[in-house]
Amino acid sequence: MPSLQETPCLRKERSVSSMMWNVALSLCTLLVLPAVYYGWRPLVTSFGTVALCCIAEVAVCLVRRCSIQMDPSLLVTGLIIALLMPVNAPFWMPALAALFAVLVVRAPFGGTGCTPFNPAAAGVAFVTICWPERMFSYISSSAGWVLPAFGECTYTAVRSPAGVLKEGLKPDIVPLEMLWGRFVGPMGTTAMLVIGACGLFLILRRIANWEAPVFFLLVAAVGAALFPRIACSPLTSVKYELMSGSLFFCSVFMVTDPVTAPRTPVARCVYGAFCGALVMLFRHFGAYEQGACFAVLAANAVAPLLDRAATAARGWGGKIVES
Repeated sequence: MPSLQETPCLRKERSVSSMMWNVALSLCTLLVLPAVYYGWRPLVTSFGTVALCCIAEVAVCLVRRCSIQMDPSLLVTGLIIALLMPVNAPFWMPALAALFAVLVVRAPFGGTGCTPFNPAAAGVAFVTICWPERMFSYISSSAGWVLPAFGECTYTAVRSPAGVLKEGLKPDIVPLEMLWGRFVGPMGTTAMLVIGACGLFLILRRIANWEAPVFFLLVAAVGAALFPRIACSPLTSVKYELMSGSLFFCSVFMVTDPVTAPRTPVARCVYGAFCGALVMLFRHFGAYEQGACFAVLAANAVAPLLDRAATAARGWGGKIVES
């Protein structure tokens, strides 16, 4: 598995730390609207997951008797896990996801730049399998600042648009209203305009490559248009599918991960398309209303094979480029 320093999305003059800080900054912007809508709880949850990722990394370094070297990738992992949680999630759930990401997925393979699977995706997938009823239980977006900053929440659970689509029903929210995140879902995945702006920022700064997310969204959109889950026009189906759940968020912050994604342009195109197809298959036939993290992990497993195939077929576009 290539190290993070070898990934083609990095400019030679840009350090790994600089790249991770830019990603972390983009993720922090997604905390603004949840904090406005729900109060301090989203910030407390995010701080807790980041702190636990760092503590777990320190523990690993102490056990291995090696120097403690903290890097911003831990911040990115912790923020992604927090943003993929319901705002009303009990604190132990993102905490377990963070510990699983670092101790089970990240540390055994050598840490930064060596993980074959996205640690944040694995952590979220772990708690999803173990506690799906908690993972997909949401509080109304109109609840305001009633959530306590600490402790358990008392709330009336409501269905998210992704959950409604899973049941074959049409959400009662207009797609245009979903752009600003005023609807139910994982707390960092609902502000479509902000996520899109973050993705554009990362691509223009050449921190992320464009191939994987573009083909991811393209294939997901085609699948939504050809095989709608509700009785509506193909365009309406595409709008609901792309803007509900964690699909759009994962296309920007997880499919573009330079460590677990392929290194060659053609392989990244195939990788994104494969991941997009998997997401739609999980939505149609999976047990859960959201399957983006599972799709990312499955795509991570085939990324090295795609690189080998693309490199072998270098004559038709698989040449590795350094940018």
